[in-house]
Amino acid sequence: MHVRQRVTGTVAALALAASGLLAAAPTASASASAPAAFSCSARLVTGSGGHRGAEIRCTGSSFTGVVDCKRTDNGYVYRHFGNRVPSGGTSTVWCDLNATVIQAYGTPS
Repeated sequence: MHVRQRVTGTVAALALAASGLLAAAPTASASASAPAAFSCSARLVTGSGGHRGAEIRCTGSSFTGVVDCKRTDNGYVYRHFGNRVPSGGTSTVWCDLNATVIQAYGTPS
């Protein structure tokens, strides 16, 4: 009986010590210097001459807007880059006439 009480006491003491160590460990989410996540949204637009394009807005970093375009006459796929803007700004990118936007996104720059 005496041995069983010692084992139980030792296990309880180890559990308390471990919980104290875990409670004292700092978490990564509490770090004030953690960088903001980079996220983007895009809105398709049509220009006055019939050009298709996208307005891309991103937060978390300066970025450049990008669109992948596909020509409607021969199916050729190509990429256009927009202007570089600061976080929270809008980069507008256009495809050539007779082409559609198949993908629009921002890339950190």
